[in-house]
Amino acid sequence: MSLPRILIAEDDPGASEALGTAFGEAGYEVVLATTGSEAREQFARGPWDCVLTDVVMPDVDGLTLLREFVAGVNAPPVIVMTAYGSVERAVQAMKDGAYDFMEKPLDLEDLRTAVGGAIGRTRAEPQNKVARARLAKEKAVLLPGKSPLMQRVFEQAQRVARTNATVLITGESGTGKELIAKMVHQESLRVRGPFVPVNCAGLTESIIESELFGHVKGAFTGAVKGKKGKFELAEGGTLFLDEIGEVPPNVQVKLLRVLQEREIERVGGEEVVKIDVRLVCATHRDLEAMVEQRKFREDLYYRIKVIPLRIPPLRERTEDILDLAEHFRVRSNERNGRSVARFSERAKERLLAYPWPGNVRELENMVEQAVVLAEGDAVDLEAMPEEVSGQRGPQDVLQIPVGTTLAQTERELILETMRKAGGNKTKAAKMLGIGVRTLYRKLEEYGEK
Repeated sequence: MSLPRILIAEDDPGASEALGTAFGEAGYEVVLATTGSEAREQFARGPWDCVLTDVVMPDVDGLTLLREFVAGVNAPPVIVMTAYGSVERAVQAMKDGAYDFMEKPLDLEDLRTAVGGAIGRTRAEPQNKVARARLAKEKAVLLPGKSPLMQRVFEQAQRVARTNATVLITGESGTGKELIAKMVHQESLRVRGPFVPVNCAGLTESIIESELFGHVKGAFTGAVKGKKGKFELAEGGTLFLDEIGEVPPNVQVKLLRVLQEREIERVGGEEVVKIDVRLVCATHRDLEAMVEQRKFREDLYYRIKVIPLRIPPLRERTEDILDLAEHFRVRSNERNGRSVARFSERAKERLLAYPWPGNVRELENMVEQAVVLAEGDAVDLEAMPEEVSGQRGPQDVLQIPVGTTLAQTERELILETMRKAGGNKTKAAKMLGIGVRTLYRKLEEYGEK
């Protein structure tokens, strides 16, 4: 295999020579350019495996070069370097398609790691085509969305996926945030690496640090052996932190350091572990309001909100409701050995009229229930829950025989409330008068997700 080729656009002669020497000794074919115009000329003599460009140059600035270099079909990853670093500049670079953003003075080890990772993923592109073809089928099946709002989400996700930028996905519970996170991962150059999801709301404050960063033997009572955390398990891939708004303040500080330094320390340990992980976060909460209330760190908020993606609730994209319902009908037939062929016209009208507070998750649960209860070959109003069908029925009552244990009673009540809430955990927790984390913990005990 030929040596990887990198183009370095740096107007400072000393810095340019140092970078050229460092990467040349590391086994790269290096071409240097000291002006933006020269960088353009050299870029035309590609192909290149990676491009490093300074932001401030005498004739053409680096962000202009970035936009030009990433516009092609087989564009190489571009890493932006600047001594004038700021959150705003980093955000703009990532939005314009930068693979990464490095602040001067440069740490050569970090820079070599970033370049090596970018080139490794670029050269793996032929093998990634199979994964992307599979993703196209999965997206069509898992997230039917012909509405303009969802098409825009898909387009944004595909555009930012090819960068190394941190992504913040927002939206109400049940809108499909994890599916969009998977899409970002599978469309990215990290597709051959792992996708590791973590539900922060389902972790107690006492164990979340260990889950994310790992721990050493003896770090706390019960730590009989060392354990790698989710950051290490996601090495080379994507870590998805769902419900990031539930992370306690002490862990927010550590997350900020990870994003800044790209390294972690295991709980109870002193060894610094370098990591190469892309972070995708999601929340149904208003993080801006939490920042104002001092419940979420402002600096962390801007670090994770480099690329924001908002998933619209189902009531804002009614064009997708019937397609989703049909998809869930087919899947429910397969799961339950049923052969329900369609929805009646009355049922379709109600599906479109109902506001779906639990979003896609509520629709999925409702369709499965209706398919199981349907008489004949069609789902009609009688098979649908009262709140969806609009038909009055007897008041919901949970009958529990005398002598049932307290634990079993609690289990039945929680699971029935979850069904009543359409699978919306936030809604169910409010109905039960308990915290969301408590509900997550109980569902895990019952083997439910």
